[in-house]
Amino acid sequence: MAPARPRRIRIHVVHESRMLAEAISVKLKTLLPGSSVDGWTKSWHVYTNRDQSVADVVILYNELGNGSPTPAKVSALAPQGTGIVVLGSTTYAPAIRRVLDAGAHSYVLLTEPTDVIAAAVAAAFRNEEFISGEVQKLLADDTAEAVPQLTLRELEIVSAYLSGSGSSVPETAAQFGLSAETVRTHISHARRKYASGGEPITKMELRRRMIHDGWILQ
Repeated sequence: MAPARPRRIRIHVVHESRMLAEAISVKLKTLLPGSSVDGWTKSWHVYTNRDQSVADVVILYNELGNGSPTPAKVSALAPQGTGIVVLGSTTYAPAIRRVLDAGAHSYVLLTEPTDVIAAAVAAAFRNEEFISGEVQKLLADDTAEAVPQLTLRELEIVSAYLSGSGSSVPETAAQFGLSAETVRTHISHARRKYASGGEPITKMELRRRMIHDGWILQ
C-alpha cells in the first residue's frame, strides 16, 4: 500500500549512475505522489559544492567511490535538517548500524523493492526513522564481535589514507589541509585501536581489518 499523499518532496540523488537516479524518479512519482527528484550528482564532492538549495530528502549511495566514509557524509547532512536515506549493498550489520547512528533516517538495500525506498523517503521527510523488514533481520541477527571504535575524524583521515592503492601521509595532509604530523597522529590512534597484544600493525593489515569491519569499502 502506497504512503499517503504528502506535500511536494524535493529529492536529490547522490549516486554514480544517472540511470538509477532517473529510474528512482519514475518509480517515486507513482508510489509517492507529490515527490520529485529535483537533482542528481554523481559524487559527494559535486553535491557539497553545488549552488542549489538544500533538498528535503537526500538519497545517498553508500558505495560512492571517493574514499570518504558514509557516516561522515551523513553527519555532515544531519545538521541541515535534510531527510537522509542511504542506499547500499552491504549487509554487514555493524556498518549499517554506524550509518544509522550517524543520523540517517533509513538504510535501504539495493535488492529491496522500490516501494521500500518510497516508504523510507516519506519517513525521512517527516524526520522519522524507517527500518525495512530485511534490515531489521540483519540488525537482529548481528552477532559480530565488538570492533574498534574510531571517531569520525579518524575515520575520514584514515579512510583517505587507505583508499584505493593507498595515499601517502603528505597527500592525505594536503587533501584535508592539515599538517603531516596531525595526519600521522590520527593514523597512529587507529593503529593502536587495532593493534593486538601491542604488536605493530602494517598499513595493509590495517586496511584489511577496516574493510572486514565495515569501516571502509573494498
